[in-house]
This record gives sequence, structure tokens and C-alpha cells, in this order.
Amino acid sequence: MKLIVNVGSTSVKTQLFDDKLCVKAILNADYGAKDGLSISGENVQGEKFSHHDKTIHDAKNTLAFLYQHWQKWLIENKFSLLAIGHRVVHGGANFKKITLITPDVLTQIAQLDNYAPLHNPLNRLGIEMAAELFVNVEQFAVFDTAFHRQIPDYAARYAIPENLSSHVDFYRYGFHGISCQHSVNAVAKLLNKSAENLNLIILHLGGGASATAVRKGVSIDTSMGFSPTEGLVMASRSGDIDPMISLTLQREGKTLEEINQFLNKESGLKGVCGETDMRTILQKADQGDERCCLALNLFCYRIKKYIGAYFVVLNGRVDALVFTGGIGENAPIIRAQIVDGLGGLNLSKVLVIHAEEEREIAQQIQEIR
Repeated sequence: MKLIVNVGSTSVKTQLFDDKLCVKAILNADYGAKDGLSISGENVQGEKFSHHDKTIHDAKNTLAFLYQHWQKWLIENKFSLLAIGHRVVHGGANFKKITLITPDVLTQIAQLDNYAPLHNPLNRLGIEMAAELFVNVEQFAVFDTAFHRQIPDYAARYAIPENLSSHVDFYRYGFHGISCQHSVNAVAKLLNKSAENLNLIILHLGGGASATAVRKGVSIDTSMGFSPTEGLVMASRSGDIDPMISLTLQREGKTLEEINQFLNKESGLKGVCGETDMRTILQKADQGDERCCLALNLFCYRIKKYIGAYFVVLNGRVDALVFTGGIGENAPIIRAQIVDGLGGLNLSKVLVIHAEEEREIAQQIQEIR
């Protein structure tokens, strides 16, 4: 059995896979809400599981609850846990593939905290707590940035001087790589082609959103960059903006923390219409709400610009435009608005692929063990 752990800033997703990559059980937790921890899932017998705890509002106690339940379920069903896989958001320049976690690797991951301060520390917490409870079980890290490590320098380099910082290297690292890799594999199977023969534009659209150009199965450009804030309009992240906006705000007296809050928590769809949930925005736009209509049009327009750019980057050969992620999969109105007017690009196919990051991590573990 393989336990997959995906720790986010407000949620934790966990799934148990058998040797045939069948899901045996699921436990997903939301701990970011004001009313405490909410957990939903399904146990090994296929029975629904739910739990609410008003006292838990942090990742550490959420992980403790989840790990204790997994330990209990494993013992009750006499399952042997062979490996634990973790999604790690930022791998920097060092980590280009799935990696067995050792003390040295964990130290290197810790040194990347400045690259992804909202995510990597929580990813490490999941690893450290699992090591304490599941003694002698191999743990693996799969990095969201790894899929993009072959992007050519002319696409990944920022036009700024090198060595500006003594702590970080500014570079377009890209994110959503695990989801992109799953999409490549899924499309290859669906079209009965090898991944090495596929040119794709992958749109991972959710609370975070990104576009990725894939040539011959390899990422050659992506909209997210040094951080997940760059690129498309997102739920509360700004996406691409003129960098002088931040400097102007600083001159006006805004603190760095206030600017960070503005860029990552108060911008994007929320900044335009006050809403972050695309379902609400679609409903209000349908009722004529002008701000929600504007947010919707901004969201789709920015995506269209990236599609056009990546079509050129891929020399006009795109085997499929792929929609994945919560919005990409579940909002046909959004897909239709994005695709409308793209007829001149002669896109071969438009596909919807269910995002399965946990399955991709389990698959990668299976391939190397």
C-alpha cells in the first residue's frame, strides 16, 4: 500500500493506493475555515466518513488526526504500508524528479522555504510527522516544479541581473507540474500516442490557475514563474501585473506584508468582483452583475492570450487543448468562452482531464520501487 499526502495552506488531501493503483480509501480535510476542521472521505469498506472539530484550525493538528486514522485503518485491515508519497510545491533547481527522502534531502527542502513560504514548510511538516508515526516506511517527495525543469533558459530566465539575492535564485520554476504530468500521461493513453509525440497546451484552472506549453511530452513554457502568483488571473492572486504597481504602493507607505496580502489574497477575481468562487461569479454574471461579468471576461481573456502565445511557441502544432482542475473540469461555460474565437488555430482536440495529483504521485513511486 502507498499513502499519498498533499498538504496545502488550508487543506490536506490523502489517499491510499494498492499495488494496482486502485484507491482503497480517502481522507480529505479542510482546516482553513473559521468554524474549524472538516473531514470527509471513504474508508476501506467503502463507507462514507465525516468529522468536524471546532477546535482545530491548523495543519499540525489536522495531520495528527489524519495520520492517526490512517494508522488505525491500516492495522484494522492488516495492510502493510510500503511507501508514503508527498507533494512538495517547490524543488528549486536541485530536484528534477521523484526523490527518496533522507535527512539530507529534508535539509535541502528546508532551504527552499524562501521560495515557497506558504507551502514548503507545511509540506515538510507532513513529511516529519509521518516519519515519527510510520517508522521505517520509505517516504518520497514529488515536486510540483520538477515537470518544468527542462524549460529552455530563454523562456525561464527573467531579464534582470543575476545574483540579486543571497537567498534565492529568481527564475521561472513553474508549478502545477504534477497535474501537468498526469494530463500528459492521460492524453497519451486517450489518444493512443506516446507522450514523446504529444504537443499540448494544458490549462490547470482552479483557485490557482496556470497554462503550460508541452512539446513532445516536455514542458517548454508555463505561466506561473518564480512563484504561483505570476501568470493567469486566479481566485485571489493577481497574475501578471506591472511590477511598478508594487513599488508605487511601497512609496505610498504600504508595508511588504500589506503588498503580499494584496497580491496573493485580495487580487485576482476577488479584487475585481469581491468573489473567489467561480460558481458564484457565474451565477451573478448571469444575473447581470457588472463586476462579475468583468471578472469572468478578464479571467477568460488572459487565458486566451496565453493559448495564442503557446500556439506560436509550439509552431502551430497542438494535438490537444487540455482543461483540468476544478474550474477546468466543472465549468463548461468557462471552457466555451475560452474556446470561442480560437477556430483559426485549428486545434485538433479540446479535452477535459480529471486532475489526479495523488494518483500521479503513486504512479511515480510505483515506477521507481
